[in-house]
Amino acid sequence: MSKTIKLSQNLFLCRNDTGVKLLPLSNLNSPQNKGFVSTGFTLKKLMELPFNIYFLDRKGETLQMNGPCIEICGFKGSKESIGKSLFDVSHQTSANELINNCTQTIAENKIRIFEEENLRNDGVTLRFLSVKSPWYDEENNIIGIFGCSIVLGEQSLAQSLIQITTLGLLDPACFTLEQRIIGPVPTNEDDLSERENMCVYHLCNG
Repeated sequence: MSKTIKLSQNLFLCRNDTGVKLLPLSNLNSPQNKGFVSTGFTLKKLMELPFNIYFLDRKGETLQMNGPCIEICGFKGSKESIGKSLFDVSHQTSANELINNCTQTIAENKIRIFEEENLRNDGVTLRFLSVKSPWYDEENNIIGIFGCSIVLGEQSLAQSLIQITTLGLLDPACFTLEQRIIGPVPTNEDDLSERENMCVYHLCNG
């Protein structure tokens, strides 16, 4: 599947309460796209964001990822990343857990937010805050996952959350938390500043 889906850089990311589509603006008003609104981001513009952006098919194989995500995964470029999955870059246990989060997002048909940990094959452990959305085709079939993942301690959490909010993916009415946050996020001082910690707390609680 990952080798047959063509993604034009000029398509716009459009969202509704449960997920996203990549659409030309000319198709936004068609009946099957009712309820979807443009985020104002083309695929090209998404790829320029300074945190991890990725589109995966239903099997968890890569269809598109941006530069920061390519670097985190250890690929040499975008062409090498196409068709690869977490099993190519991560310890099997981590890969299973992360792909299971994608599977749950598809099964629930709802935007979800996760705290994730990934043990790469090179022994490096990374912690993420991830927002995952069902990704639909124009006939409203789920074809995969659109994900935004922030590497805690390496990528600016506050700046990234503001940009994800601009995409409309952190509306409390739209997403499901893996675990409802009822207080400041527990963290090591090396990972998040006090301000970043409170950003997560307030954004995730609406």
